[in-house]
Amino acid sequence: MTTPREAHTDTAPGPSPRRLLGLTGALLALLILNLAVFDDLRIDSSAGVLETFAKPQHLASLVAVLIAGVLLAVGHRSAPRVAAAVAWIEIVAFTFFHLVPVEVGPSKPYWGDGMADPLQWVGLLSIIAVSAAIVSTVRRTPRTSIPAATATA
Repeated sequence: MTTPREAHTDTAPGPSPRRLLGLTGALLALLILNLAVFDDLRIDSSAGVLETFAKPQHLASLVAVLIAGVLLAVGHRSAPRVAAAVAWIEIVAFTFFHLVPVEVGPSKPYWGDGMADPLQWVGLLSIIAVSAAIVSTVRRTPRTSIPAATATA
């Protein structure tokens, strides 16, 4: 007879694939919404949809999240690490492009002379929050270690 406690021992340790896939899908949706609703296309009336989505930083971001999502969907063993790396890249990129209060290169600071409106801040903070949730989910995984007796043999 199997007890409820024994019934779940066959699951592999690691982050919940469903949760990671959901968070990665949410990140992809937020990136698209950021371009279409929160920021670029709403603020710049001269910007076209194709030109906005085809900018190198936008396209690279979307493709990276899409690749992480596909890897998670097919259950690739490196998918959680890829998702965490992509999430860290999003955090760093959005911090550089919008939170650093100095305009450097293609950055567009959200404070100072180019003060952002509340909808832009919602998009920015949502993307950073979901990216941080992905990193947190991956980091909470139990690490399997090699027993000391096996490592020395």
